[in-house]
Amino acid sequence: MTILLNSVLELLNYPSIIVFCIISFIIGSIPFGLIVTKISGYGDIRKIGSGNIGATNVLRTGNKLLALLTLLLDISKSFAFLYFVKINFIPILEKELLIILYVLISILSLLGHMFSPFLLLKGGKGIATSAGILFFINWIGASVILFVWLIVALKYKTSSLGALSASFIAPIIFWFLYKINVIENLFYVTNISILEVYLILTISILIWVKHISNIKRLISGTESKI
Repeated sequence: MTILLNSVLELLNYPSIIVFCIISFIIGSIPFGLIVTKISGYGDIRKIGSGNIGATNVLRTGNKLLALLTLLLDISKSFAFLYFVKINFIPILEKELLIILYVLISILSLLGHMFSPFLLLKGGKGIATSAGILFFINWIGASVILFVWLIVALKYKTSSLGALSASFIAPIIFWFLYKINVIENLFYVTNISILEVYLILTISILIWVKHISNIKRLISGTESKI
């Protein structure tokens, strides 16, 4: 823990990293679902369906292209910005510090999305933004988790159940890939650190916390269908 803290403090010696961290939170905070529905004439998405600002609720407007746009924008909050950070800091930082920076950027992007200051610290459930993080870390693990989400969501016509199932299995999948990486570095694509496994676990916990109301509705049988 002391080593991790010292590494974080070392990162904060770079003024540009502090700026990138602030920007990641601000970008994560942008409520794209709310913006695109208002611009498209559908009004306030928070007054439609479940009231959530994510792609699933945007889909309830009946506009599939708008829902897809929201999904891609929310994914890009994390994935595109993490890739931008990677390009800028690979020549500067050693691998261990770079991974810690990825973790910081990921958490800040997700917290911005979930607790947006533009929405009085309210926000989305974090599924699309989390997907961007997972695909950035390891596309194989992310693809398996996406498959789980699709199967459950389509079978039960309930997006939240798919999200909860996928987020539950995510840390297990990434821990498994981490162990493979330690043993044989399969196909050179499972280059996952234990810190990234802890990141996925943290993300899963945050997603479940944000889905407490959905869990209650699932138990009572009143959860909205897709």
